[in-house]
Amino acid sequence: MGPAKCEYGGVVEGCQIRELPDGGREFVLEQTSLSFVRVDHQSRLQFGLTEVVIASPFLVEIAGRSHRLDPQRWDALGPLVALFPGSIRWLWTSVSGILTGVFHNGSKIVVSPDPMVKAWSVGSVHSLPGGPG
Repeated sequence: MGPAKCEYGGVVEGCQIRELPDGGREFVLEQTSLSFVRVDHQSRLQFGLTEVVIASPFLVEIAGRSHRLDPQRWDALGPLVALFPGSIRWLWTSVSGILTGVFHNGSKIVVSPDPMVKAWSVGSVHSLPGGPG
C-alpha cells in the first residue's frame, strides 16, 4: 500500500478539494460562514463563492435531534433554515458518495447518493446518480 494522498487538488468555486486517505474528498471552503439558504426545487446553502446544492432527501441533525427532509417538501424545511446563521467546520464526501457537513455548533447535514438524480453538488463537483461522489 502506497502513501496516503492528502494533497490539495483543484480549486472549485471558492474551495479546494483534498483527497482523504480513505478515498473520500474534503472540501476546504475559503468562506465557512453560511451566507444564505435558498429553497426552490432544490435546497441550496451558500458559503461565500461555494454553493452546496441538495436535490434528494437528506438528514439534518440539530441539538441531538434528527430530521429527515426532502428538498421538495418546502413546508418541512425549517430545520435546514435553522442552520442559518452558522458556519461549517468540515465538509466531505465518502468514497461511497455520502456528503457530510459538520457545523461549528455541532449540527450536521448528511446527503446520501440517489439512484435517480445527482443528490448533491459542491460547486461543480457532484454525486452521480446511483454512484459515488
